[in-house]
Amino acid sequence: MQLDLDNNSDLFNLLIEESAMPIALYEGENMVIKVANKAILKAWEKDCSVIGMELAKALPELDGQPFMRILEDVYTTGIAYEAKEDKVQLIQDGVLKTFYFDFTYKPLKDINGKVCAILNNATDVTALVTARLRVKRNEVLFRKIIRNAPVAIGILRGEDFVIEEANNGLLTLWGKSRGVIGSKLIDGLPELVGQPFLDLLSKVYTEGTSHYGNETLARIERNGVLENCFFNFVYDPIRDENNQITGIMIVANEVTNQVKTRERIAESEERFKNLLLENPMPMALYETEDIIIRLANDEMLKMWDKDKSVIGKPVAEGIPELVGQPFVPILKEVYRTGVPYHGDQQEANLMMDGELKKGWYNFTYKPLKNAEGVTYGILHGAIDVTKLVQLQKQKDEFLGVASHELKTPVTSIKAYTQVLEKLIRNEGDEKKANMVRKMDQQLNRLTGLIGDLLDVTKIQSGRMVFNQTQFDFDLAIEEVIDEIQHTTSKHHINADLQSKALIYADKERIGQVIINFLSNAIKYSTDSHHIDVKSYLKDEEVVLSVRDYGIGISSDLLHLVFDQFYRVGGHLLHTYPGLGLGLYISAEIIKSEGGRIWVESDEGAGSTFYFALKV
Repeated sequence: MQLDLDNNSDLFNLLIEESAMPIALYEGENMVIKVANKAILKAWEKDCSVIGMELAKALPELDGQPFMRILEDVYTTGIAYEAKEDKVQLIQDGVLKTFYFDFTYKPLKDINGKVCAILNNATDVTALVTARLRVKRNEVLFRKIIRNAPVAIGILRGEDFVIEEANNGLLTLWGKSRGVIGSKLIDGLPELVGQPFLDLLSKVYTEGTSHYGNETLARIERNGVLENCFFNFVYDPIRDENNQITGIMIVANEVTNQVKTRERIAESEERFKNLLLENPMPMALYETEDIIIRLANDEMLKMWDKDKSVIGKPVAEGIPELVGQPFVPILKEVYRTGVPYHGDQQEANLMMDGELKKGWYNFTYKPLKNAEGVTYGILHGAIDVTKLVQLQKQKDEFLGVASHELKTPVTSIKAYTQVLEKLIRNEGDEKKANMVRKMDQQLNRLTGLIGDLLDVTKIQSGRMVFNQTQFDFDLAIEEVIDEIQHTTSKHHINADLQSKALIYADKERIGQVIINFLSNAIKYSTDSHHIDVKSYLKDEEVVLSVRDYGIGISSDLLHLVFDQFYRVGGHLLHTYPGLGLGLYISAEIIKSEGGRIWVESDEGAGSTFYFALKV
């Protein structure tokens, strides 16, 4: 059909049809669709076949929605209806969808002033409304995230920094209640006046650049008290859709405890450093797995024959003479395992007066650990015992010579004594014979003491000889018990020997240990009348125990029992004679045989001595 542009009617119809604005005309009380342009047909997802149909039948989805009732009211009253962003549900692609329109229902009247039709103009604002709803939903979600965030977060709006939002974390940091929300920051936290934070906020708001604070001091009033607090925080500008800054987001984390803890640690480290440097004993501190010399006091530098230039160097570089000696590997092992190491009378070659000399040292490598239990350093304390070791050697040499020199005449005296006792007893003078026998017993004691001194010198010089043989352990114990039982009429030795073991060791030396256990049990249990001896197998070891019911040993002295020259102290010192070498020698014998030796005791309730050997 040809369009006549000079025909006003054709031109009007064309304008209606091609308008981007949805337009429709409903005629009569039944709202028959008289006109529907392309835009409204598209919105309805209908074609021109609906023209001439009643609106309610053409769009059945309008049932239950308010539009048919509104049209009826407009038709009846003749009063136009206008709506903004009104929700309407229409079927598209076979699915009921939600749209939003600005629209008007305008009544048209005939020459008699009676409403005959209604003109429907509409604008689809679905995209705009949906976007705004999405923004609103996002804002609600954003505020929910803020309130539930595990860190302190808040929103300040405008140049006056009005507190728009602050979660409980931020309110706690501020020491404030939710009553500050809605007020200016300066009114909610007046203590910020004179502090740098308001200027920082203004700079972020003006320049649009985020500000990061690290362990920053802030004076905050909490419970009416102004406190020094430390924070890590971020001031981040908030922009609108036009990229204009409208506010500032605060994210903060209080680190007051960490800062104060670090300050206390720094103070403690300074005190520790001063104590180390001022200590009269040689002290040093090493750090890292490379064993860097971090500190060394004057005494340690003197012992090393070095100056302060070694500080900051690895031990192997600062003290090169230690290379090839065991100390650097031990230090690295202590750092790796976190297990301390103690050395007594350790031989070392160190510089002395510019010359490499041999010396002996007692020292400790103690690992230093952080709160997580990780080793970060090693504390080294040492004592030069070179002179003491030399004196000990001289003493041992003297004891060895003296014991050896004493042994020959004592042996001769003992032989003469035994002959003399026999002669006197044959003459019938029992009184004199018994006196000579007592002298022989004292010579036995003297021979035992000389033997102990010889054993000690052999142990310390590494010259104690062991003759290994295989023997019946229980039978060897019985032989010793029979021998000792003849020396005492007061004590009865009860034997419960269940090991049934053959062991490979020095029978005479093991017997020496058993004799020492039994002799001590008799010596220290003068008020009891029996001693219990047991043997048994346990965890591939044969175990011997000797229990007495005597004076016992206090728990704080148990660790000294197997030390050289240890004796009962206090008022009992002279009650129980001896040099205090028997248990020391016994311990060294058992250790040399690859075994274990220990004691269990309660003061006043007796003691039980044990040793164990591998089967």
